[in-house]
Amino acid sequence: MVAFTIPEAEANLDEIVTRVERSAEPVFLIRLGQAVARIVPMHNVPRDVSPDPHLGNIEIKGDLFADSSADWESA
Repeated sequence: MVAFTIPEAEANLDEIVTRVERSAEPVFLIRLGQAVARIVPMHNVPRDVSPDPHLGNIEIKGDLFADSSADWESA
């Protein structure tokens, strides 16, 4: 089992994704000593995990990472 802590994964995400693509083996993400998530190659993802086609498309507007606290306070 290959595992990385969350800070390690943040710092090395590109390398981790490349590793998963090449090896087809999942990589586990660890928080506080417990596996909390895994990164798997797309060919291993069951079909029922993909978005529901009846829901339509999702459109994201704006910057998801910008500080938007002022927007919420003015609303």
